Amino acid sequence: MSPRVLETADVDQETDVADATLTEAEEREMREQFVRTPAQSIKDLTDGGTVNGATLYPVQGGVRQEKGRPTVRQGWMWNGSESTLPLAWDTDGKVHDGARAYLLKRTCTCCGESGFKKAQGRPLLCLRCVRRNCAKCAGGMSQVAQTLPNGKTIRGFLIPTFYLRKEDVPFPQRFYGTVDCFLASCVRRGSMGFLTEDDMRVHAMGLHSMEYQANLASVAARGNRENDSLRTMVNELTAQVLRLQPGNGSAPAPRRRGGGRPKAARKTADDPNTIQ
Repeated sequence: MSPRVLETADVDQETDVADATLTEAEEREMREQFVRTPAQSIKDLTDGGTVNGATLYPVQGGVRQEKGRPTVRQGWMWNGSESTLPLAWDTDGKVHDGARAYLLKRTCTCCGESGFKKAQGRPLLCLRCVRRNCAKCAGGMSQVAQTLPNGKTIRGFLIPTFYLRKEDVPFPQRFYGTVDCFLASCVRRGSMGFLTEDDMRVHAMGLHSMEYQANLASVAARGNRENDSLRTMVNELTAQVLRLQPGNGSAPAPRRRGGGRPKAARKTADDPNTIQ
């Protein structure tokens, strides 16, 4: 059976028009309100706050709390990069798992596969090495003892993906350098700079594309102005040199001391064998 459709004669046109007008006005007001409060100006709301006139505060079990509960904990990946591990809370919001789901993930130092966990009822293996029948780690079954750069000894090639202490990271790498981001408001400056200029440019083209294009345009314009200034200076110097050359309307060349002809000319004129 098809549903019964509202007939046109039963529709109140004036009410529909009024509703549509009110809806447009409300949407316009909301848009203006969000424009006045950009997302960048909204602070951390973990402990509550005010957004667009609405007051927010943390609640647990229907009771208002002074502080909100954390949602992540700090950690470091096996290569030393800083990360945050999400916390899973119980339904009452009183107990979290300590990011256990992430701390159980492993990384294979043989092939680089990362983020896998032990399957239920199966040994902990790197499936990529198993599929490739890797000779280095015996298809993921090797239990050869090896000493890591942090001094710890493990058996096999599997290490945790995440660590709760930076000192426990087995393969720390250098992620920051002395090259600052061109944008003064970017956090990648000072102790968090880039290793190379190329890394900075890739970062700028990805995260600050509009600002980077404007910066390139200003650098190009400044270079053009400097080239024009240098060209003007060269033209002025060239004109001064040309004015100082004889026969170009400049001052006459200085006369030799003693007057008369040059010594070579006098010698030639006095030589009897010279044909005049």
